[in-house]
Formats: sequence, structure tokens, C-alpha cells
Amino acid sequence: MKRTLPLVVATFVLASCATVDSLHRGGGGSSFQVRGKTYDEIWKASVRSVSTGLTIVQSRKEFGEIKAESRAGIATWGEVVGVFISPVRPGAASYTVEVQSLKRSMAQITGQDWEESVKTSIKAELDM
Repeated sequence: MKRTLPLVVATFVLASCATVDSLHRGGGGSSFQVRGKTYDEIWKASVRSVSTGLTIVQSRKEFGEIKAESRAGIATWGEVVGVFISPVRPGAASYTVEVQSLKRSMAQITGQDWEESVKTSIKAELDM
């Protein structure tokens, strides 16, 4: 029994790891509305905000998706963060910006929830 417990725990931790592929539009993040700004302005503000403190690993402007990760540290395994902008066409009356932050592991107690800081940064970049 003593030998199987560490194996069971390790399997659980590895099986429940979040990656940037775990991030998707409508996946439980928080969102806000933007009016009076263009899609390009929102995109640029989002890229600048995400790249402050995070490493962008996927950026697809045509889909309104930015996916990033934070590094693992002494007290954390890191987090993955997604920003989703919709609609993805210029000239819309308003846009929805959704920010999602996931810890890499369900067993992870420490770490940062990036949702509020990224949302605040995007709003500041857009002078909202």
C-alpha cells in the first residue's frame, strides 16, 4: 500500500494538468464589454497586457484568441491564461473580452489567478 499511494497521487496530478489546450472560449472565465474601440485596438491592448508577466504561446488574431502561460516557481507549477475577443470582425458596435486563468494542476494550492490583473491591464490600455 505504501508504494502504490505515491503512484496514485502522481497519476492524479499528471492526469489533471491544465495546458493552453485546456483554454477555450466560454470555458468559465470572466468577461467585460468594450464599446467605442476597434478590434485592432482591443487586440493590441490584450497582447500588451498578456505579455506583461506571461509568455504568449499562441496568438491567433483571426480567431480572437491569445493563450499564454506563467512559469513554474518554487511555490507554484504555473498557470495558463487565455484571452478571447468576440466578435472577430472590425466595425462591431461592441466587443466581449473574456479572460480565463487555470492552475496547471487541480492539486495546486498556490499560484496566481490572472483573470482580474489581465482584465484590469486591458482596460487601462484601452483607457476605460
